[in-house]
Amino acid sequence: MDMLENQHALWMADQAKSRAGESRRRLLEGHGESEKLFAKTIWWPLSGSFDFLHAEFEVLSHRDGSFYLDFAYARPPHLIDWEIDDFATHGKHVNRRTFEYERDRQNQLTLDGWKVFRIPLDMIREHPRKCQQFVWQVMGKLYGDFQTSDRSELSLLKREIDRLAVGYKRPFTPEEVSLPLGISLQYARKMLHELIDDAWLAVASGSTRIRTYRLGEKAEPWKTK
Repeated sequence: MDMLENQHALWMADQAKSRAGESRRRLLEGHGESEKLFAKTIWWPLSGSFDFLHAEFEVLSHRDGSFYLDFAYARPPHLIDWEIDDFATHGKHVNRRTFEYERDRQNQLTLDGWKVFRIPLDMIREHPRKCQQFVWQVMGKLYGDFQTSDRSELSLLKREIDRLAVGYKRPFTPEEVSLPLGISLQYARKMLHELIDDAWLAVASGSTRIRTYRLGEKAEPWKTK
């Protein structure tokens, strides 16, 4: 296995370890050949890492349920959704219901502060350099480069807790961390307290015993006010 294949496999394995239920299923089944092509031929050559990039990222919708993003780049001060669009599925087989769903989904993401960029699969296959140039322009305009932020100091588990906190966009309970990540409630509380000590999280409610948590100062601009 070459370095790229190895890094991609490690990246997927790390994400799978910290997910459970539908989120894990979507990661393993939803990250298909189109997404792998983007990750390996566009993202990796530009970035040289998969830091802060999450495949099949879960975002809670305003209604019951969740949206799953092809790729979320979760690095302050922006939230970026990279969507890979295959004409065979997005163009030829669209109907009124799926058309309405896709527009509602994108509107809700934009309302919540996500910057949504849609990359045609044909562009990745036929014009990879053009695609790389576009991704580079986006990252250059928003960040200046691909350098990572202070989140590199966090362990994988703490980054996944941070990912959940970003997705919730509201105060959340320890149970809402322990269940999706498949860890004990006691251990979830321990990790949450450590993240509070490092200012990644803050207390949302509770005095004697913390009942809910929110994003902290280091997580701005995702901080819940």
